[in-house]
Amino acid sequence: MFGSHPAESPRKGMSNAVAVIGLGRFGGALALELMRNGTDVLGVDHDEATVQRFNGKLTSVVRADATDEDVLRELSVNEFERAVVGIGSDIQASILTASRLVKFGCPAIWAKAITEPHAEILTQLGVQHVVNPESDMGTRAAHLIQHRILDFVPIDDGYALVRCTPPLPIQQRPMDLLNVRQKLGVSVVAVCRPGGQWEPIEPGTMLYDDDQILVTGPTRKVERFSNLA
Repeated sequence: MFGSHPAESPRKGMSNAVAVIGLGRFGGALALELMRNGTDVLGVDHDEATVQRFNGKLTSVVRADATDEDVLRELSVNEFERAVVGIGSDIQASILTASRLVKFGCPAIWAKAITEPHAEILTQLGVQHVVNPESDMGTRAAHLIQHRILDFVPIDDGYALVRCTPPLPIQQRPMDLLNVRQKLGVSVVAVCRPGGQWEPIEPGTMLYDDDQILVTGPTRKVERFSNLA
């Protein structure tokens, strides 16, 4: 450990704290969003300039070599229930850091992968959640380009949540009369009117051309649904 810039130690509430190791674009954005949502964050990075940039923005931020098991123990990372490995450019450091977390028995580990082999190794190590931001973004963009989808979120292999406008065949009729799930194999779960907020779909809800809706179901079926004319 080379030095620290603590704001307030997150150790008092490990169950609500997350250790984010690697504060590049992915890890840094994730750490700041966690803080905005009220989660304590211990940030760790090897670069002094990066640590200085996050000083005061995270609960605690430390310049340290996260591949060193003793250093991680000194920082009490072994006591965290949730940890993120945001290291991307140095695959060896990413793998070593992830292996330390797995050895600690951390219940929930997320790690960034930059290639498919990198992701495969992390999975084999026992990392529960492997994220490939570039690949995931490419997949998402492909769905947005090919279909009339405003947003696409893969939920599981072959299953997705999409945001789209209501296809013409389901407009201006009560939802309980349409039998969308039985006929089309998807579920319309929420609607947002122009200038309004998201509300759950009720049996008598009617949809219009300028609404936005959330639809869940098998990926192919929600794509087909969004393109109904």
